[in-house]
Amino acid sequence: MSIQRWITLAAMLTLALFLGACMSPNPQPQGLTPVPSLAPGATTTFVPALAAPPGGASASVPAAAGAVDGALGAPLYLQHCSTCHGLRAEGLVGPALRNSNFIQTAGDQAILATIANGRPGTQMPAWLQSNGGPLTNVQINSVIAYLKALQNVPPLPSATPLPPEPTETPLPPNAPTPEPAHPSEAGGPGPAATLAGDATRGKGLFGQYCAICHGPEGIIGLPNPDSDDGAVPALNPIDSTLANPDPKKYAANIDVFIEHGSVPSGPSPLLQMPAFGDRKLLTDQQIADLIAYIISLNK
Repeated sequence: MSIQRWITLAAMLTLALFLGACMSPNPQPQGLTPVPSLAPGATTTFVPALAAPPGGASASVPAAAGAVDGALGAPLYLQHCSTCHGLRAEGLVGPALRNSNFIQTAGDQAILATIANGRPGTQMPAWLQSNGGPLTNVQINSVIAYLKALQNVPPLPSATPLPPEPTETPLPPNAPTPEPAHPSEAGGPGPAATLAGDATRGKGLFGQYCAICHGPEGIIGLPNPDSDDGAVPALNPIDSTLANPDPKKYAANIDVFIEHGSVPSGPSPLLQMPAFGDRKLLTDQQIADLIAYIISLNK
C-alpha cells in the first residue's frame, strides 16, 4: 500500500472517531459521574439557575426607589402623628395605634383612606397633600407599614391625657375691637388680596407648602423651639383678630403674612414664615387660592 493511501485511510479513521464522539451524549472520562445532556433547544446559560431561589419559589422583586418603607414611616409618624397618638403609639388625645384592633383588621385600603381623608366629626384631619395635608400617598403607606410593626408587641402603661387648652375670655360688648395681628415684616396687602381665590385649588397648595408647619387643615402647628408661643400658630381656628365679617379685610389680614413673611417673637425661633409674595415663591393667584382655603377652614 502506498504512503498516500495510508495517509488517506488514517485521516478517514480520525474523522470517524471524532464524529462518533460528537454524536454520543456528553462523553466523559472513565471514573467520573456523567453530566446530563441538555434538552433539545436548551441554551447553555447559568442565569435561570442563579436567579431561581431555593425550592423553586418565585424570586422577590427588589423595592423600587421611593417605595413603601416602614423604616421611613417611623420618623414621619414621630413628626406628624405622635402629638395625638403618642411617641410609641400608646394613645394620647387620639386613640392608641399600638396593638390596635383597627390596624390589625381593617386592611391597608381602609387605613389609607382614614389617614388620607381624615374622619369627619373627629379631631382626625386629612393628611394627604391633595386634601390639604403634608403627606404623599407613598409616605402615608410608609406610616402604615411602621404601624404594622407595632402590632402584637408588649403593651405599655396608659399615658396621661393632655390637659384641655384654656379657653379665651370673651371681651365685654363695649370693648374696642382689637387691632388685627400683623407680621414682623413691614408691608401692606399685595395684589392677591383683591383677587378671587379658589378654595379647591388652595387645598392642594396648602398641603404642598403650608401643612408641613401649620399641620393638616391648619389644625396642628409644628413645635417651634425658642419662640414665645412654642409652636407654629394654628390656622383652624385662626387668630380671632384676623377674622373679619368683611371678606376683603379678612383676606387682607391673612395676605400680609403670606406676602411678607414673619419671624415669631422669642429669643431664637427655629421656624419662621417665608415671604412667599415678596420672594416670588408663589404667584398672586396661588396666594389668593390659599387665602380662600384658609377662610373656608374657619367658616
